[in-house]
Amino acid sequence: MGASRPACDNAWVPETIQVGLTGKIVSPEVYIAIAISGSSQHLAGCSGSKNIIAINKDPDANIFREARFGVVGDWKKVMPAFTAKVKELLGR
Repeated sequence: MGASRPACDNAWVPETIQVGLTGKIVSPEVYIAIAISGSSQHLAGCSGSKNIIAINKDPDANIFREARFGVVGDWKKVMPAFTAKVKELLGR
């Protein structure tokens, strides 16, 4: 799990999981960006990911330029359906 600078700055999560220029550089097979706007600093930390899946309510968010798959919507509404579909595909 990773986080953006605002999440760390607001003490919602520890700074040790920040992804970006001043955080960690990650390159997983799948990077799921939930409510990440896609600032250049954050994108520098995840751009090596093979597949970026973005969920953001702003259709013009920068993250969609890098994402292989994108969903425009409120993450609180999208995630239950997304999670259910992943479980279905995994047979769980």
